Amino acid sequence: MSGAVVPPGSSFVALGGGGSATPTPTPSRRGVASSQGDARSTSDEESDEYTDDDESESGTEDSEVPSGVLARGVTTPGQDDFINQDEEDVLTEEQRLIAQGGMGIPTDENGNPRPLLEPLAERDAGRKCLVLDLDETLVHSSFKMINNADFIVPVEIEGTVHNVYVIKRPGVDEFMRKMGLIYEVVVFTASLSKYADPVLDILDIHQVVRHRLFRESCYNHRGNYVKDLSQIGRPIEESIIIDNSPASYIFHPNNAVPISSWFNDPHDTELTDLCPFLADLSEVVDVRSVLDGGMTLV
Repeated sequence: MSGAVVPPGSSFVALGGGGSATPTPTPSRRGVASSQGDARSTSDEESDEYTDDDESESGTEDSEVPSGVLARGVTTPGQDDFINQDEEDVLTEEQRLIAQGGMGIPTDENGNPRPLLEPLAERDAGRKCLVLDLDETLVHSSFKMINNADFIVPVEIEGTVHNVYVIKRPGVDEFMRKMGLIYEVVVFTASLSKYADPVLDILDIHQVVRHRLFRESCYNHRGNYVKDLSQIGRPIEESIIIDNSPASYIFHPNNAVPISSWFNDPHDTELTDLCPFLADLSEVVDVRSVLDGGMTLV
């Protein structure tokens, strides 16, 4: 390991630990975008109406978005409540949700959930699984015209074709290339496949994304889409999730690397800064010994 355990410019705080030989992350400062856009309420997702938000706290103008397509919106009022609830309550809720299953979670002949992913391919043998969010983590998308859009994706919604303007987070191409060399890369988004699939077809220029998971593979938990790492079919100690929404990894905070929501800041360097940290993390026996649920943005 190179010792680059904390990405430059980040602000992770280790609250746990427990005697691991792995270096402990060192606190520092990093700006944080508004939590608006991090989690989406079920009522917003199921609405057919357009949303037209004004300036967000990050200083960027939100867009008119057909609510049922992208994984975007505002934080639900109860989000902090369930993020901070007792571990026992979380486990009980997780067990209930696993039994209930998401719409697209496969089941066996007895109705028990099966892994979301196929068995690990031979080419990825020995690699850990890196689960990446899409919207506001790797890209920002808008149904309003963006003059400097990197690409435009047509999406059909109720018989009408809408153009989705997509801008890439700075450093995303090189980030994806580097991660594809050392991880089994999975993109897990709460967006619909009709939007996310064509975006990934263009975004993944190095063809490193092994699997794509969409909204139907999420659990709907208190109005938020939760990505349950225990269901993907990879050892939990070898699974990492990077997502701008803490609600997405409420079941597995010890496997999460937080990242701020990105909208259009051309000077953002978070993906680039994460590369040496993730390279080191790929060598750790159990990623939870480093992440430990205490990595937070301040």
